[in-house]
Amino acid sequence: MKIFLTFSPEQTPAHRSRISYAFRLFCAIYGHQPVLDAAQAQTADVWIRYAAGAIQSRNATPSLELRSLYQPRSLQEPAPPPKKFERDGETTVLFYAPLPGQEPDWLGEIFEWVSSADEYSVRARDSVGRVAFAETYLGRHKLDARIPYAAVAMRFLQQALCRLTPGAVAEPRSPVESAGHFVIPTHDVDYFPGSHLNSVYRLAKNAAISCWLYKSAALGMKQAGMALRRAVGGPDALDQITALAQGETRRNASASYYFLLKRHHRRDANYDLNQPGVTESMTALERQGFEVGVHGSYTSLDDPNGLAAEFDAVRERGFRPLGGRQHWLRFTLDRLIPAHESARALYDSSMGWPDRLGFRSGACFAFPPYNFEQERPATFIEIPLVMMDQSLQVGPGEESDWYNQVAELLSVSRRYGWGGISLLWHPTAFGGGWLSHAVGNVFWRLMDSRNERQETWLSAIEFVRSVRQRYIEVGLLSEEYGSEEPVHELNKGEFVAA
Repeated sequence: MKIFLTFSPEQTPAHRSRISYAFRLFCAIYGHQPVLDAAQAQTADVWIRYAAGAIQSRNATPSLELRSLYQPRSLQEPAPPPKKFERDGETTVLFYAPLPGQEPDWLGEIFEWVSSADEYSVRARDSVGRVAFAETYLGRHKLDARIPYAAVAMRFLQQALCRLTPGAVAEPRSPVESAGHFVIPTHDVDYFPGSHLNSVYRLAKNAAISCWLYKSAALGMKQAGMALRRAVGGPDALDQITALAQGETRRNASASYYFLLKRHHRRDANYDLNQPGVTESMTALERQGFEVGVHGSYTSLDDPNGLAAEFDAVRERGFRPLGGRQHWLRFTLDRLIPAHESARALYDSSMGWPDRLGFRSGACFAFPPYNFEQERPATFIEIPLVMMDQSLQVGPGEESDWYNQVAELLSVSRRYGWGGISLLWHPTAFGGGWLSHAVGNVFWRLMDSRNERQETWLSAIEFVRSVRQRYIEVGLLSEEYGSEEPVHELNKGEFVAA
């Protein structure tokens, strides 16, 4: 479907840039062709108009009129509280409620969610330096994080357009015809096998955490036994990278492994790039077809050039890292976005929570974050992290229901589109040395049943290469994105419609 978007005269350049971003993203997810040049308006199948007095179609092209309810505000100002909305049996919440009989400002709703504009207004930080879930828009207003609100808004917009264009396909169209739903398995390497003493200490520490934090004396006793066996020369139960890669290879699945490069803070890993065996392990993974990326160190965003320096350090060793995730998920968006642009990354996968399942930006799809400072899309794609292994053990629900929790989350994502979401299982989540054996078993069960759910599991960079053209075609990413050349930033004049 070709869709022409026209603005009202009072909408400012910044306002137009943000709405245009949401419009292009909607087109990318649904497979539409955006038209923003008034000279091409007559070629469109349908119009979205922000003013009743806008350019009139000479051939009575169907038009969906939206009121300009979203208004740009200071990033220090939180978003307005949610209002319940229901239509055709589906319920959601809106930032901006329309008058009776009017269509909601769906593009404004999409922008609020995907840009995470409200999160910029949060000043409180947890002990790690993160925005805690309780402080986010979802947490403050007690919304269900397992609902992808941005995707729900897109569905309502698509339904409104389909009512104007009978025969139009209602569902999102995947960029790859054979792929119904993309899932990206990822592994943050927070532990690398080294000395006996270090592994004994880690296992003993995990035993104590299992007993007192997880309230699982049985697991703690098992891990204490692992520590004792390791102390007398037995196997390291935390050394799971090789076994994990072998299991994925047997299942004909790829994945992304993210390695830490520096060890400057006590919360960094027990290794760095110079430790014997680390680069050899990275090389071995690449030879097996896995992706090796950067796990940004705990303090990598404290210095504006810190993350870029870590990417460069890996490149100097002969690797080509194209993305990764922040250690401990320690980031704020005002630092995450410029840092990844400076690092020339193609993607990031940090947007998620360590202790719960759900869609942090209301998105069950990949998207370029919005760069508020430059009023344009970022030069990389964000692959939402929708669940981390430990969230199963610390979250609600019985062990017997863990698989169903994740499977249901994937089902929700699949209902609203073709995915592009990541799952995180640390290598140490397997083998029982950190978390329950059941946590690792959930991963294998999900991977083994992926064909039943019509899912395509692949590494993050394989996903990016599979879908990049869709984002380029709608104007969200430059033509150079994903090529051998450095990523080109879109200027304001290139992005905002004439």
